[in-house]
Amino acid sequence: MIFVLLKEKGVLLANIQETKNSKGETVYKIRVSCGYTREGKQILRSKSWKPEKALSKKKLLEELNKQVVLFELELKNQTIQKTTITFEAVARDWLEYEKKSGSIKTSSFYTYKGLQERIFDAIGNIPIEKLTKAIVQRFVFDLSEGKDGGKPLATKTQKNYLSFVSGVCNYAIDVLEIIKSNPCNRVKCEKKESKKRQCYTIEEEVTLFEAFTKKNVPIKFQVFFMFLAYLGLRKGEALAIRWSDIDYSQKTVFIEKQVVYKSHETGTYLDTPKTKAGFRNLIIPQAILDMLPHLKAEQESSSSQLGDKWIESDYLFTSETGGVMSVSRSYSWLKKFCKEEGFEFKALHSFRHCTVTNLIHNNVDVGVVANILGHANPNITLGIYTHEIKKATAYGTSVMSALLSDDSSNVEPASRKSSDNDQTMT
Repeated sequence: MIFVLLKEKGVLLANIQETKNSKGETVYKIRVSCGYTREGKQILRSKSWKPEKALSKKKLLEELNKQVVLFELELKNQTIQKTTITFEAVARDWLEYEKKSGSIKTSSFYTYKGLQERIFDAIGNIPIEKLTKAIVQRFVFDLSEGKDGGKPLATKTQKNYLSFVSGVCNYAIDVLEIIKSNPCNRVKCEKKESKKRQCYTIEEEVTLFEAFTKKNVPIKFQVFFMFLAYLGLRKGEALAIRWSDIDYSQKTVFIEKQVVYKSHETGTYLDTPKTKAGFRNLIIPQAILDMLPHLKAEQESSSSQLGDKWIESDYLFTSETGGVMSVSRSYSWLKKFCKEEGFEFKALHSFRHCTVTNLIHNNVDVGVVANILGHANPNITLGIYTHEIKKATAYGTSVMSALLSDDSSNVEPASRKSSDNDQTMT
């Protein structure tokens, strides 16, 4: 029994074993590597070959090399035939692969899960190797116009769908190795004018907080909305704050988590911030620091009343029984309060927009604003808050014009401007 290892430029092509068949004839078992599984196990395929006549050693090696090449071509042809796997099948495999490998955030995983139905209805049955740029481009434009029967999508949402399809295709290239290029490259999303964001003005926020005090609303809601208004936090970031995240000596709060709710299937869970920049230490204004002892006392009172029914969780903002407050609770509470007290209700994210607007109008560098918001770089801030920055730029140029013309009386202080919901922070 002998083993012959055929190599080309140092790379192993095949393992060939000389053996005998049941008739006592000499045959050669050719084993070829077809790569590795995701678990790192080598995939081997084999076949037997018997020379028709006796050959010299040189001729035998030449024929064996020929048989190896033919066998490899045969295997490649079989692989090509097997790539008729549909896009949906690859996509489902990709999602599970991403989840198990831990390379995708939990919130992103469930976001993609929510996009599946519309994607699979449109391109799910298309074989992955037949998915072209033209097909993907048509799909994205159909999404933007609602031609697939769904709601017309904004540019940002179109990009989420395109990211899903592109992720699946990259998986088919890098892991499965069943296609060679990504058809999503250079696919464009249709640009749509964004809806004008409603933004609380400083005067509106001051009036709102005064009403909170006057009506003696629960301290947890007062502090919660102060975190949103003073620090520009996202709702989920504020909900995830624990007492242990507050450094009283430095007067800072460490933002490292967010509370997320995607669906009834996922329930409420903790996740990390959107990007590494989302991990940040923010200085707590004195107004909030003064309220924290009252919030602590309110929690201790609730804990004492409920006894064993109280859940110790260390969260600042809790439910009636001590667990983390529901992601919808602050929204529904504020909406009800505004209706009862005659205030205009605006989305919770409007507090964050107000923070940005007034920081920019008061000449805070956009890089600093980006750090406060937890944006990965200032370009994200510039892209999202284009309107606010344009207003600030317009005000700045009006100041220069007045100074150069020696007519500063025409410049209205930024803190008193009230048009277009763009008051500045005082």
